[in-house]
Amino acid sequence: MSFSLCKSVWVLLALGLFTTGGPLQADQGALQAIREAGGIVRSMGGGWEIEFQRKGKAMKSGSLVDVALLGESVLALNLRGTLTTSVDLKQVGKLPKLGRLHLERTEVGDDGMAHLAGLKDLRYLNLYGTKVSDSGLVHLAALENLERLYVWETAVTTEGCAALSRSLPALKIVRGVNLDEVAAEAEAREKKKEEKKKEVVRVDLKWTPAGTETPPRSKGGGTLSSISIINSREESVKLYWVEYGGGLKYYAEIAAGDTLTRGSFSKATWLITDLNEEPLGYFTATVEPSQVKVPQ
Repeated sequence: MSFSLCKSVWVLLALGLFTTGGPLQADQGALQAIREAGGIVRSMGGGWEIEFQRKGKAMKSGSLVDVALLGESVLALNLRGTLTTSVDLKQVGKLPKLGRLHLERTEVGDDGMAHLAGLKDLRYLNLYGTKVSDSGLVHLAALENLERLYVWETAVTTEGCAALSRSLPALKIVRGVNLDEVAAEAEAREKKKEEKKKEVVRVDLKWTPAGTETPPRSKGGGTLSSISIINSREESVKLYWVEYGGGLKYYAEIAAGDTLTRGSFSKATWLITDLNEEPLGYFTATVEPSQVKVPQ
């Protein structure tokens, strides 16, 4: 062996790269242990992406310790659906270059968030379906590079999200769909509509019985308003618009006892018939919101 080659070997030995205890060997040992524990290891931009497929199962003893041994080389970690706890996150906090962390549907809570406060490179954090509340979010305020946070189906409130947003204004917080809130908003909208209907003051239109005179043709150039037609008869009636040329255009059937509210231009003439097309009477819409009662 030449002197230069011997010198190179001695340098490598000094660095620990040819020994069973060197850093490369240590990394390979940790990676092998992770794979044996059910982990999937993928190469990712000069580091590692690690995923554990242990849905509904506790992490094997020492699994996250092995992950922590990889230190700065772990760039993404997926613990989705495992029984990872807040205590387990102490090891995750030893991954200074971690950029993505999936904790959805795990057992982590507020205490675990304290272990993540030092992950300054973390950009993505998924806490969907965990036990985290507003108290846990306080620890995340230190993650100045965090871009997206998922807190759907957690105990996190609107107030907690607002407080975190004040510390991290660029952070996108995804809360998902809260069905209770959606239902409450829908109920409020309907209530507002009903109140608005009650607020409308309608003038009474003149009802002209059939046979008294021929219904006049509708006139153009009217203003759009609305009419409420109250059917006080014991059977359904039909609503026709009297066209500009004098023809009839069917619009609706109004059941006994029902009220139909619809738009109408002023100067429009409307004819009411029974179900056999026999005219009962007519009325002409005005500019103001109005109403008319079909007599019995």
